[in-house]
This record gives sequence, structure tokens and C-alpha cells, in this order.
Amino acid sequence: MNIKRILTYIILIVASLVTIFPIYWMISLSLQSSLLAWSFPPSFIFTPTLENYEMIFLKRHFDRWLMNSIIVTLGATGLSMLLSLFAAYSLSRFKIKGTRQIAMWILSLRFFPPIVIILPLYTLYSIAGLYDTYLGLILAHSTMLLPFAVWMLFGFLNEVPREIDEAAEIDGASKLSILFRILIPITKAGIAATAILCAITSWNDFIFAFSLTSDYSKTLMVPISGLLGDYVWEWSAFYAAGTLSILPMVLLGLIAQKYLARGVTFGALKV
Repeated sequence: MNIKRILTYIILIVASLVTIFPIYWMISLSLQSSLLAWSFPPSFIFTPTLENYEMIFLKRHFDRWLMNSIIVTLGATGLSMLLSLFAAYSLSRFKIKGTRQIAMWILSLRFFPPIVIILPLYTLYSIAGLYDTYLGLILAHSTMLLPFAVWMLFGFLNEVPREIDEAAEIDGASKLSILFRILIPITKAGIAATAILCAITSWNDFIFAFSLTSDYSKTLMVPISGLLGDYVWEWSAFYAAGTLSILPMVLLGLIAQKYLARGVTFGALKV
């Protein structure tokens, strides 16, 4: 084994430890009592307890916020994927002047930080009755997800040779038939990868949920941040809630990891 390979393994091991340790630390503190979590030096050997998990479910209504996050994430991801699929198909297959410029303009919308549009959305939602509603939050998340999803799907569809479309048209297939019966099955890995990344982005949102909801449709990240107040820091409960909040996305990634790996390498950045 040469020195270069040894150094590569060392770097990979260090990088893995740096990545995994914060997650281990979060899970460890979530299983400690509140008193033990404040101890210094920290305790690496302790008797696990589930009192923090019981507290966030019984006193903090964690199940309600969790369900809100699931509803908003599914709604925003589904809406964004549906709209972006048609938009990407139009850009990829129809003869539109300035296609690349339009695609780049759509992607550039993702460069704007969400805080820029919070005030206009808040004003609009207050007038339209969308404040603190599932629909309002789903639409807000979609404004953040659509540019990214259109760009990704545009790249995936461009990877499919247009000769396939032409052959299908000769057989009498319509544009929608080509999209749903040919292009979607061919690019399903890329579509799945895009959907997963959109779901993760929506799930982790804080700024929209904090600004455009009050109580009814508030998602998980907002009440989790409330565990760290100005005077009382509920560290153990905070870490317990954080541990549970990452589980759905971790499970999603594990279930769909083959699609994610294939989708990322499918050629999404080729335009």
C-alpha cells in the first residue's frame, strides 16, 4: 500500500468522523437527563433515558408539528415536481427562442435568499387569507423549489435523444404520451433524485414557516427553535426533537438512495 492511498484513507476517515460526530453528539444528549446534559466534562458513558422524547410528545405536541411538516413537504414537493416537469419538457422539446437563457433565468431565481420575498408574501397572504394555512406554506415552498427542479429536470430530459420522440410521433403518439409513457420512465432516476432534494429543502425550511404561519400550520423547525428561549434552554428536549426531525429524511434517503446516486450522475448539469 503506497503513501498516497494511506493518506487518502486517513482523509476519508477524518472527514467521516467530522461528519458523523455532531449527529452522534445530538443523539447522545437526547438520551441523557437534563442535568447530565449540562455536566462538564461531558459524559460519554451514561444510562439512556427516554424522558426527553416523552416530554416533547406530551408537553410540546411534537406529533402535531411533525404531521404539519409531512403535509407541507408532500404538498410542496408534489406541486413543484408536477409544474417543473411540464416546464422542463417544454424547454427541452419545443423550439423556443432563447431556451438556454430562459433556463438560466429560471435557475437565477433560486439565487435570491428567501428573506427577500417574505414581506411581499406576508402582505399578499394577509389580504388573500393564506396566512397560517397549509396551502399558503405549500405555495411559498414551491417558489423556492420550482427553479431548482426545472433546471434539474431540464438537464435530465436533454440527456434523452430526440430521435426517440420522433419515432414515437411517427407511431402516432401525442406530446403528453411521449412525456408520460417514454420520457418519464427513462428519466425516473433523475426525477426521483430531484424530488428527494426538493423534499429535503422543504422539510428543512425555517424562514417561511416562521414568517407565514402562526399556530395552525406551523412546521417542525419553528417549535424546535422555541426550545431554546431567552432564559430557559431545554437542551435535552432540543436534541431529542432534532433527532426525531432528521429521521424522516434519513429514511427517505436510505429507501431511495439508488435513485439518488443514479440521478445525480445522470447528467443534470449538462444543458
